[in-house]
Amino acid sequence: MLIETPYIISVVSKSIANSYKTSNARATIPLTLKDLITSYELGSDEEEIRADLYEVSPRLINPKRISLIKDFFPIGIDTSSRAVITPTGDIILSAVSISGQGPVELCDWPYLYTPMPYIPRNPAPFIYIASSNIELPSEVGGLIYHTGFLSDADDVSRLMDYARLRLESWGLLEPSMALGKYYLGIGKKFVVFIDGPIYLLEGKRDDMRYSLMEQRAEAIKTLENVGIPVIGIVKRVERSRLLSMVSELRSNIENCIGNYQGFNDSLIIQKLLYSNCFEESYGKIYASPKIRLKYNGLEKIAEYVLVPSGGYKHNLSQSRLFRLEYTERSYSVLKESGMDSIQLLANDSIVRQSLEPLTIAQSDRRSKMITQALKELLVYYIMRYELPLSYDTLREAELQWLKKRT
Repeated sequence: MLIETPYIISVVSKSIANSYKTSNARATIPLTLKDLITSYELGSDEEEIRADLYEVSPRLINPKRISLIKDFFPIGIDTSSRAVITPTGDIILSAVSISGQGPVELCDWPYLYTPMPYIPRNPAPFIYIASSNIELPSEVGGLIYHTGFLSDADDVSRLMDYARLRLESWGLLEPSMALGKYYLGIGKKFVVFIDGPIYLLEGKRDDMRYSLMEQRAEAIKTLENVGIPVIGIVKRVERSRLLSMVSELRSNIENCIGNYQGFNDSLIIQKLLYSNCFEESYGKIYASPKIRLKYNGLEKIAEYVLVPSGGYKHNLSQSRLFRLEYTERSYSVLKESGMDSIQLLANDSIVRQSLEPLTIAQSDRRSKMITQALKELLVYYIMRYELPLSYDTLREAELQWLKKRT
């Protein structure tokens, strides 16, 4: 039986209070994440990110008509994390939410209320504590990840990333598998959407992050083996530079927009859309050719998709640009089921009068609500014990209290 979330937060706050009573000194020498992670510049022993065309397309921007998919049931997974900084340690609070169309709340971890369609059985830790002073009771050990002091704000941000990645992988492996088997059993076309890339491919090696990516790959493979495709939906593409990595596209892009050295993908696509190479039409989604990316044994397919603001509109300035990512196996599962990744995106967004996938948007709001509630509760307990907080944490708490009063 799982321990109630408010009780876990109270245990953490009490452990923080006890750390002040048992410590010989308030100040300790900070420890870094070096026991967990090794970061270094790309070296000769590490494979570079490679990109090539997965499918040759006659046009750089391909129009696709929007069509309704019957018996389609997608779920969207999103996570959130927040930090509470104290002199005795840094506490990271994270949460994952899974939603279906409706919107339908399917699973939260940690959950603030029950019942929900899926209750976690073997959940991943949702609290990360970075401190050499805080001692935790064994009853909450499996729900809290404990490491040493962090050295700076970059380490805090990195630990927040790890917390979200681990919860997303758990969300894929446990709840998504159970929900997928149920909906496939009643004849639905079941698809899992993830907010963001399915894998993070980077030029710098991060051992902990790469290990989490390998776990993510195994979770996705497990779903694919039972016929469940997984699609990552990237909404922030302004810093992406995948198109400039594909040598097969270079001459075609230069013929349309000229020299594009140093351009990011978003700017390249915008220039293509306003060039003579593009023919605009009403009520269609535009897609780029599929690109295959490889890095250190991980492989994925990516394509850019421009979603219009309405089924009969074509105003490019009001459209949304996404990047869809999936493995070759997920792509095969989609084709075997007669589904298309772009049409799936449309059926969870523009078909339902939205410019973004509704399942992910619902999970995004709920996961942020959960972490904000946990943070406010933890701050309340800490202040009740009359313990200090960092300036930033205290200011954030004061702003939240002011919002509630006005």
